[in-house]
Amino acid sequence: PGLKVTPLAGIKNYLKEKGLDIEVVHSSGGNTERRTDFITLNSFTTRSKDGSLREFNAANFNASASGIIVSSRFGGPSMRGIKDGDWTAYDNIVLTDLDSIIFTMSVAAGGTIEARVGSVTGNIIASQKVQPPAPQQGAPGGFRMGGRPTTVRTKVNTLGITGPQTIVMVYREPEPPATDKATLDLAASADVALVFVGTDQSTGREESDRFSLALPGNQTELIKAVASVNPNTIVIMQGMGMVEVEDFRNLKNIPGMIWTGYNGQAQGTAMARILFGDVNPGGKLSFTWYKSVRDLPGFNDYNLRRGNGSVGRTYWYFNGDVSYEFGYGLSYTTFDYSNFEISRKNITPNDKVTVKFDITNTGNADGDEIAQVYVRTPESPAYLQRPVKRLKGFKRVTIPAGQTKTVSVDIDCSDLWFWDSENKRITFDKGKYIFEIGSSSKNIKGQVEATMSGEFIPKLKTVVIESNKVVFRPGNTGTTTLTANLSDDSFIDIRKAGVVYKSNNPAVVTVDESGNLTAKRPGIASVYAYVTYNGVTVSNSCPIKVMPDLSPAAITVDKKKLQGFDSNVKAYSYLLKAGSKIPVVSATAVNKDVAVVVEQAKGLPGTAVINFLDNYTNEKNTYYINFGVSSVSDEFDGTNVGSQWSWLRENPATRSLTSRPGTQTITSEKGDVSEGSNNARNILLQSANSDWTIETKLTCSRSPSQPENAGIIAYGDDDNFVKLMLRAVIKTTRQRGTQPGTVDFLIEENGIAKSVGSFNLRNEITGANALLLRLEKKGNIYTAYYSADGEDFKKLGTGEALLRDIRAGLIVCDGIITQSMTSTYYFDSDTTKPDTPFNVSFDYFRIV
Repeated sequence: PGLKVTPLAGIKNYLKEKGLDIEVVHSSGGNTERRTDFITLNSFTTRSKDGSLREFNAANFNASASGIIVSSRFGGPSMRGIKDGDWTAYDNIVLTDLDSIIFTMSVAAGGTIEARVGSVTGNIIASQKVQPPAPQQGAPGGFRMGGRPTTVRTKVNTLGITGPQTIVMVYREPEPPATDKATLDLAASADVALVFVGTDQSTGREESDRFSLALPGNQTELIKAVASVNPNTIVIMQGMGMVEVEDFRNLKNIPGMIWTGYNGQAQGTAMARILFGDVNPGGKLSFTWYKSVRDLPGFNDYNLRRGNGSVGRTYWYFNGDVSYEFGYGLSYTTFDYSNFEISRKNITPNDKVTVKFDITNTGNADGDEIAQVYVRTPESPAYLQRPVKRLKGFKRVTIPAGQTKTVSVDIDCSDLWFWDSENKRITFDKGKYIFEIGSSSKNIKGQVEATMSGEFIPKLKTVVIESNKVVFRPGNTGTTTLTANLSDDSFIDIRKAGVVYKSNNPAVVTVDESGNLTAKRPGIASVYAYVTYNGVTVSNSCPIKVMPDLSPAAITVDKKKLQGFDSNVKAYSYLLKAGSKIPVVSATAVNKDVAVVVEQAKGLPGTAVINFLDNYTNEKNTYYINFGVSSVSDEFDGTNVGSQWSWLRENPATRSLTSRPGTQTITSEKGDVSEGSNNARNILLQSANSDWTIETKLTCSRSPSQPENAGIIAYGDDDNFVKLMLRAVIKTTRQRGTQPGTVDFLIEENGIAKSVGSFNLRNEITGANALLLRLEKKGNIYTAYYSADGEDFKKLGTGEALLRDIRAGLIVCDGIITQSMTSTYYFDSDTTKPDTPFNVSFDYFRIV
């Protein structure tokens, strides 16, 4: 998990391992700023010379460039997908006596808005260049989704034009920064220049559509600049998909390019082996590389086929020029194809055929070739709009230099179907089928033909049985539904089939001949349906779980019924005098088949645990009865903490009552108690095994650095606790500057942590700025609050936790990167700490 090899490190390691006397120099000259939505116009307001205002919602345009969409974001309609040169038009904007336009926008990377009259090329009456505003204190820096809000007033020169006009807003992306001279000088001095480019989480990731296919930021300009000074420029791209490469793919100084998807932690090692020829790449593209995003249909055009203004999608239907076609890919060798054969010339949908051919490695390196077989149906009626071709088979073969291999690709003719939308089943076109063999969808080396006739013989293929519910109680009844379909994807009338129902555990669930269910006792069963149609039987099953009733009939403490008992509340507290006799807990279950196991409290304070157990399902229902004595507050005014306290994993060198008199100061150390770390030091604890409210006031020597944290902890053990803390803001690659911190309410049970609620602070908790934390416990319910002034406490959240033998107190630690943190967009795993220690001073600990 700790291994990370960058391409630079991989190349250096490779040269050292091979003993090669090659000098490697490097420089960073690119960026990954977004090339879309650099400006998002939210609204604009016209201001007349008499001061009157008229506001327009920018999303309510009358016309726009292709690719701009409007979607609901942040509570209202918003434009998305703005690219360089895109535009939106607004009718009936009155220019008479117009003084200025007030633009309200979100600015991600900056750029320019032009207001033109009549068209995209019309007269400019206003132009405004904008830059992203600086982040406010406490706010994340850099780009964020949607950009930063900005309002700009721009003077208008109407050029004498009056009356209502169509105004076209044209959006220009900011000029990419020029590649610095030092980088170009370095590239020019090298024998070979390797340029690494690609997308990152802000420009190409899951759950986020790309509105542009251009390389982010200034990377295209960087490639061209380096290639202009070095005749041996190799481009290595890593990204989530295709990017536009027309600006540089044919440059004479770029003899080769490598593309990969997002790779693993040892990608640098792998890339070095490819670059130096230890590995001969043999991959092929699994998608078409279009010349431009403008070659694609509009963003909301989901038509796959051409027609009605749509240019079609994928190699099936798009027939324009592309940068690289589906299936394209080169290697360090070359291959010839010959001797094309097919096993039969006449086929039916029920047959299987083999396409056979020879491949010869005509180069000087051993290599892999991925041979591809595409199918065309030239005699299909035009109105059916069949695809240009379809990939129906492929095979990867390793061939030594100079050798020939015979390759066979088996094709099941039942896979040559088309969908009949009218009859809702698959169908097969009659006539000629051409099987094209090639190294890509475009580079076809040869072909063979066969004639399709006959009818497809569908057979029973899939049976699905579903219950109207999955979880039952003993005595419950239920029903099932049953469907079955054939291999042509049509459904049969189940009444015309033979059906038999069976339960694999009738002691738990029985099923009658009509599929009706009856739950008998707790347990798990599968209910099967066997369907027979035209002599073929297919079965399937659905799961059923019969849950036991684990409800308590009664819980007593010293033979007295538990007051205020609610079966949904899992923990109860008793506050006793020190030295009291340990109460005895007993319980009975509603269901006589349920076992009741009571683990008595071992002392005072202590916790009795009641488990209601079902031996059939191993389900259990647990209740805690906590017996506690009074906890004791501490103002930390002395030179030692009170006798009520104890230190867990104590380190006297990093705690002090004298460095800041009147406070308990703890210095953060390596460790935490989250997710199995279980090594935090200097946790200050006292017994708190009843219901209570805890409050503390803290200040810090500096803002916490990822993942440092400090605050209140209610502690059962290292795997079961509740923590209300000030922690570092989760670091992302888009942040700039110091982040004040986050108040986080965390619950961990059995080593699994979850954040119940969090809030990002606006001000650092340093100097005179204090943070007050308050944690309430009632049974197994915990509620967290925070305040900046001690008067106005804001509720952070409420959660449930079953803790036993509870102690409560204070914790300060370096923390760990938890699983939930890594799921943050643009997450940055850096944990570099400042040179100064993270000291947290607690003014008091009050518990009532």
